[in-house]
Amino acid sequence: MPLYNYKAKKGPKDLVDGLMEAESPQEVSAKLTSQGFFPVHIEQVGVVIDKKITVSSFFGTISSRDLNIFTYQLASLIKAGLPLLSGLYIIAEQTENKHLKAIISDIAQSVKHGEMLSTAMSRYPKIFPPLYTAMIKAGEDSGALDIILKRLAEHREKVEEIKSRVRSAMVYPIVLVLAGLGAVIFLMLAVIPQFKKVFTTIKVEPPLSTQILFAIGDGLSNYWYLFLGGIILLLIITKGVTFIQKKALDLFKLSLPFIGNFIRKSESAKLASSLSLLLTNGIPILASLEIVIPTLSNEVIKDALKKVANELRLGGTLSKGMQNSKHFFPFMTNMIKVGEEGGKLDEVLVEVSSFYEREINESIKIGLSLLEPAVLVGMAVVIGFIVLSMLLPIFQISVAAQ
Repeated sequence: MPLYNYKAKKGPKDLVDGLMEAESPQEVSAKLTSQGFFPVHIEQVGVVIDKKITVSSFFGTISSRDLNIFTYQLASLIKAGLPLLSGLYIIAEQTENKHLKAIISDIAQSVKHGEMLSTAMSRYPKIFPPLYTAMIKAGEDSGALDIILKRLAEHREKVEEIKSRVRSAMVYPIVLVLAGLGAVIFLMLAVIPQFKKVFTTIKVEPPLSTQILFAIGDGLSNYWYLFLGGIILLLIITKGVTFIQKKALDLFKLSLPFIGNFIRKSESAKLASSLSLLLTNGIPILASLEIVIPTLSNEVIKDALKKVANELRLGGTLSKGMQNSKHFFPFMTNMIKVGEEGGKLDEVLVEVSSFYEREINESIKIGLSLLEPAVLVGMAVVIGFIVLSMLLPIFQISVAAQ
């Protein structure tokens, strides 16, 4: 059944809003009128299927930032002494994202009817991943939900910060590439055709490099739709990569000299940070590992960790299982072994996470220092070839005229 967000007036000044299940906006309006309200605004925000809200709009996304704000707000309200249900109602009322508002309101209703918060959240795995709900359950069991919510929000911010750093580092090289491509396309479509007309008029055979340039220019001018279609098709194929293809691609990425190490460091930092968070809050190592595995990005490393989990089930240790795989750094496995032997695995994992975060920052700096000159040189070679191919025939004509 559709779920609607409404705003209605009761009296000249009182404005109320809320959520209502109904077959149509007219039904919402009729129900509100029968309750003594005057409807002001009614908008569908989702669909309720078996008491689970699904987002009905393509643009109705819930960002990681939205979820982090919700987590911090709930932690603050519970710490201030408010009951969980009251905190959920307050946040639902203040939340600007309509779809998150609908989900929080639905969770509040479930809690009102006696359901655990973690259970209610688990019905929305795309919004609240297993790591999130496992931490909430640990907070409910320990009676320290506010503390765990704050730790969870800080952990999520740390993971997002690493991703943001990588994205920010790639902005400048991407801008350089796009600017260079724009310049090349302009030359090929606007300048080269005019240049070609000159040679057609004077009937002089240009050098080989110039002929290649003319052929590329003709191809772009006459078959631009094929190039555009090829790019779109490539994007579609990339999006539709199967699990086996993704695994092969991830294995190839790990084999690359610089990129492979960077991926391993990123996954190691995420793994160590998430495991330490779960272990600190009393979740057993095997359960923690099984929760963390789906949060990683590389399928090859995920498969390696699944083998480690199997060894743990058979009575092995985390460090021993990781030592049997080539995808984990010796430093990480040695540190984990020290933590296991000293009974402080969660504290050691925090140190491991911090170490690899520093390593990631250093790798980004080195990568940028190498990538930017490489991009500039690459674009200079391409544009230089175009300019040289245009100048050579001019020199040829000048020499012939003498």
